Amino acid sequence: MSQRTLKASESGKSKIKQARMNRGWIRDDVRWINEATEILKLSGVKGAGVSPATWRRFLEAKHRIEPDNFKAFCQVLGLDWEDVVEDTVDSNIDLSEAPPLSNFCGRTKELAELEQWVIQERCRLVVIHGMGGIGKRALARQLIEQIGDKYSYLIWRSLESVPPFQQLLTELMEFLSKGQNTEVKVSQLIQYLRQQKCILVLDAWEEISSNNSPDYNDYCDLLKRVARESHQSCILLLSRERPRNIEALEGGFVRLQRLGSLTYEEAKEILIAEGLSGTPEKLEEFSRRYSNPWILKKVVKMVHTVFAGEVSDFMENPSIFVDNVITDFLDNQFQQLSALEKNVIYWIAIRRNTASWHQLLKDTDGFLTSSQLLSTLNYLIQCRSLVDKNVEDKPTLYTLELVILKYITNRFVEEVFNQIIQTIKIKIIQGSELFITHSFLTENTDEELTQQQTRRIVKIIQEKLLFKLGSQQSVQNELNTILSLLEENRFQGYGRQNILSLLSS
Repeated sequence: MSQRTLKASESGKSKIKQARMNRGWIRDDVRWINEATEILKLSGVKGAGVSPATWRRFLEAKHRIEPDNFKAFCQVLGLDWEDVVEDTVDSNIDLSEAPPLSNFCGRTKELAELEQWVIQERCRLVVIHGMGGIGKRALARQLIEQIGDKYSYLIWRSLESVPPFQQLLTELMEFLSKGQNTEVKVSQLIQYLRQQKCILVLDAWEEISSNNSPDYNDYCDLLKRVARESHQSCILLLSRERPRNIEALEGGFVRLQRLGSLTYEEAKEILIAEGLSGTPEKLEEFSRRYSNPWILKKVVKMVHTVFAGEVSDFMENPSIFVDNVITDFLDNQFQQLSALEKNVIYWIAIRRNTASWHQLLKDTDGFLTSSQLLSTLNYLIQCRSLVDKNVEDKPTLYTLELVILKYITNRFVEEVFNQIIQTIKIKIIQGSELFITHSFLTENTDEELTQQQTRRIVKIIQEKLLFKLGSQQSVQNELNTILSLLEENRFQGYGRQNILSLLSS
């Protein structure tokens, strides 16, 4: 049997980088290759010679290379290969694509549940899904830290770049076989999962399912086989969306965990750990506003920068803070939604988290069937994890996190404004514009809700139109023209009442 292949440890990688810089040659200088080739020839290695690709693999330390090549490169750099090589224990762990360990707070219940599934119940496939920034990666990383010593192999792979399935399979086989296995088949991978206890984390599954990956079916087949065939390992699948058709695998040795917003207590724990100060009431109010961990930490940094970590001063502003960074982050997730999903989520935002099933049914009448509304709402709750249910109220109300509520409202207002300006320019109404399909002011028994809709939707659109058109008279003239177009085309929907709302003072 040939010698095992080698790669540098994390500390060894740093030593290699420093030695290369000390030598003064650029990374791709051909002299690295030439000197290593000469060393191999003098050592009597048959067919001596190394390629630039092998040199890059040596430097990156992500993949293993032949031992003779590894030792030759170390000699060129003036390093003892035994000082930089990954040892036997390290060679069974590849968390290079995992997030670093952080001061983990909260999620006690979720961690206990995951440990129960993986250790006690010996589940083969565990899916953690939830919206972006909710803490899936941090939770999985903490789980591995707690249970990793019970496994022979730990490997974390990100699917964010949508790697070809065969590439991923090759990397896994190379890792588990220490570079000895040349047969790259799923059946061979399953065999390794039987022989050794492994934890394999596949991060960002949504990239495979949402980007029309040509290898999507191959990835799905892998999950099916891992779930159904007997072995002693576990795949942790992390995804912003609940994987499609997972119901067929659920039960038995497959579990799903939907990761929701932080509880107020968990969010406060993070605030205290991050060094924020303030009264218990202000800390709790802050926690209620920002319950997504990623968004929470972004706001915390701003509070440190502007208010020296004092929450009370920041909380004097009653508005929810949504800057360009948070907007870009949420844009990325909003763009993944279908037209039907956007339609429904806009209605929930318009109703300011007070939408019941019967209200949504009435609001969308003429634009969505009850079946479309039901399936779309179910998908937003169960798969997208963007909509929550408030079951304490009767009837049940559908809600958004406060930051998402503000973002969706802002986006709705901006899109309505742009559609009105476009209509003014071309003097044509398509009939699918938001100012026709959605009401700015809903029928409310709660006067406070009407005031909020007026303040956050109608008044903002009025201000934007005034700024764009230059005078109140121009705004009135253009809106009256749109009103005439609506009457001429006899469009059904909310167009007339919305334009009249904008014409009111």
